[in-house]
Amino acid sequence: MLGEWKTEWMKVRRRKIALVPAAFLLFTFLWLSWAVRSSHMESEEDSWMWLLMCLGLVNTILIPAMSAMLASRLCDAELKGNTLKLLCTMEEKGRLFDMKLLTGASYMGVYVAAELVMMAAFGRMHNFAGGITLRQLVCFLLQSGLVSMGVLLLQMLLSLFSANQILPLAVGLAGSFLGLFSWFIRLPFWRAVVWAYYNLLGYIGQNWDESSRIVSYYEVPLDRWALITLLAALPAGYILGRQLFIHRTPGCG
Repeated sequence: MLGEWKTEWMKVRRRKIALVPAAFLLFTFLWLSWAVRSSHMESEEDSWMWLLMCLGLVNTILIPAMSAMLASRLCDAELKGNTLKLLCTMEEKGRLFDMKLLTGASYMGVYVAAELVMMAAFGRMHNFAGGITLRQLVCFLLQSGLVSMGVLLLQMLLSLFSANQILPLAVGLAGSFLGLFSWFIRLPFWRAVVWAYYNLLGYIGQNWDESSRIVSYYEVPLDRWALITLLAALPAGYILGRQLFIHRTPGCG
């Protein structure tokens, strides 16, 4: 397995894929730096909750697009060269799928970890009072990490089954808009939309005083049913996607 994973990294080492998450991380930092200037918080203790809520919203918009680009870059080498059939004669199909997904998950894991470092640096730069609690940290990892893995899995499947990568990229952009709408429009079918789980697993609420134009933030209970649904959907989606890839990809069995 380690040898196969090393081979996967060798295939992408000169494709500069790391520039994709790096660019999105920089854009996130610049976005938050702009947003903090126009924020009106009731107290300094709200600073970290403001940051966590803003980051959840920004991730809803950016990570689906980033996942689409990341999955496309990881898969287009084989698709453009039409080498999947050749690869499947030398490597087990299921293992090839696993290595692709594991490589993408590694990029996503590093991205979420880099967001934590960015938050610490951002809070220090702007002199935020206090810090992030353990509950907030766990909820952040569930919201940003777990949901992003689900989005990445979907995009990997779309990229692997699409000869033209325009479709997966279009789906990623559409997912960004759907996820954004879920923050402002409450509809019952959002639980069937993976991008909406950035909102469904939200853990920070806000109150806006119209007269003073001051916003206060507070913690809300995590939606356990949304979490259970996502935890069940991820392994089910992986198993189903892996089987589809095995049966639909040309090559040896």
